[in-house]
Amino acid sequence: MITNICEDRLIIISDLHFGNPFCFSKRKIVEFLAYVADNDYNLCINGDGFDIAQTSFVKLAQEVPEVFKQFRRFSKKNLKVYYVIGNHDMVLEHFFEDWDLFTLVPFLNVTSRDLRVRIEHGHLYDPFFIKSPELYEAVTHIGGFFLSMTPWWYKFWIGFEKMLGFLRQRKIKKHNIVGIVGEAPAISEAACRILDRGFDAVVFGHTHHPGEVDINNLKYFNSGSWLLHTLYVEIIDGTISLKNHEF
Repeated sequence: MITNICEDRLIIISDLHFGNPFCFSKRKIVEFLAYVADNDYNLCINGDGFDIAQTSFVKLAQEVPEVFKQFRRFSKKNLKVYYVIGNHDMVLEHFFEDWDLFTLVPFLNVTSRDLRVRIEHGHLYDPFFIKSPELYEAVTHIGGFFLSMTPWWYKFWIGFEKMLGFLRQRKIKKHNIVGIVGEAPAISEAACRILDRGFDAVVFGHTHHPGEVDINNLKYFNSGSWLLHTLYVEIIDGTISLKNHEF
């Protein structure tokens, strides 16, 4: 299983959620994948690319052909596509192997010149997911039902999490950890622990709250979700940055 890679041109995106009732950005994602391949970047989809938890097989089958077509574009140019497992596509853990078009991995340790980066989806540091996995799964399925009835409910939930995030800021600052608004403090604490293991940067997804923060002169990034934003993390020649793709 591949978990350690050397990359000087890598794009990281997360939480595309193909098949989800709220995924209105398929055209933009497909266009962006073409852009990445055309500019000779390798690609990492950092979890929840395919939303198996909140969709039907029929819906997913309708969504993925254009994505796989873009993966073939990478393959024809000998470019790599890495797919990190998330919580909405956890069933794919049964298929850890190289699928020719993309490589399934639990996480990635990336070296780019002198830069060391850890890429994980981040759900394993979500307190709700860890403490109550069965309840979390039930809430996920219930959320899928609400999204199928009223897709814009998702925006309400993200706004609610941001409101909670502002209320949490005092607690986070008390522990000298600067977090991304909307995330649980445990997420930034996990990033801090990973950075202590010798990494220069950590990249998570999962929370759908994009951002970039300094932790002890090192970097924590969250690339967010393409359900609302068009953000990605770029690693190029030993530098890392959070960027927005303009359409």
